[in-house]
Amino acid sequence: MKDYQFFCDFDGTITKEDTLNKFLSLYADKEWLDVEEKWVRGDIGSKECIERQMQLISTMDEKTIKEFVDSIEIDSTFPDFLAYLRKENIDFYIVSDGFDYFIKRILNNYNIFDVKIFSNNLKYENGKFYTKFPYFSSSCQNASGVCKCNVIKSNRIVTKRLLYAGDGMSDFCASKNVDILFAKGKLLEYGKNTKIDNLQEFKTFDEIKSYIKAL
Repeated sequence: MKDYQFFCDFDGTITKEDTLNKFLSLYADKEWLDVEEKWVRGDIGSKECIERQMQLISTMDEKTIKEFVDSIEIDSTFPDFLAYLRKENIDFYIVSDGFDYFIKRILNNYNIFDVKIFSNNLKYENGKFYTKFPYFSSSCQNASGVCKCNVIKSNRIVTKRLLYAGDGMSDFCASKNVDILFAKGKLLEYGKNTKIDNLQEFKTFDEIKSYIKAL
């Protein structure tokens, strides 16, 4: 048994691509890109960004949504990695600024169940989407839909080392308060630029598994 907790981003980290961005690129009015640019510049927080972008999606049928979600692939090494964590009794949490509607169906498609998920809520009803943000915090520096720092703080066990894996901007703040940071993409670049301690580059979860085994 290893005394660790593992918090993990979802889109672009567990999945091979960003689910929400792909969804918007296929089904939203092109104005979603302008909203995205405002978020990247820091003019708006991710919560406002996501709310405004989801309003740009026209009426959809459920069959189309399910076919889209079922097209999303995950890192092929993730299921084995998760099985390893469970064998070692390492607590695992998904912390995502995406939507539970997508996350749960994607995981279920790979026979992955009973994972603790902290994310935004998305409800589909009569062809329309409705968003809720149960983990939003008015004190969040990035005005994110999910304040990852608060989620980690609320669930951290101080006697255990905290491991985190991510790939993007939504992980920047959380990355400063972990014992070991596994990073790729924009998060890796950010980690190098800000000289984050215990930064480990990764491409697949097999690499993270090998690293944990060696600890």
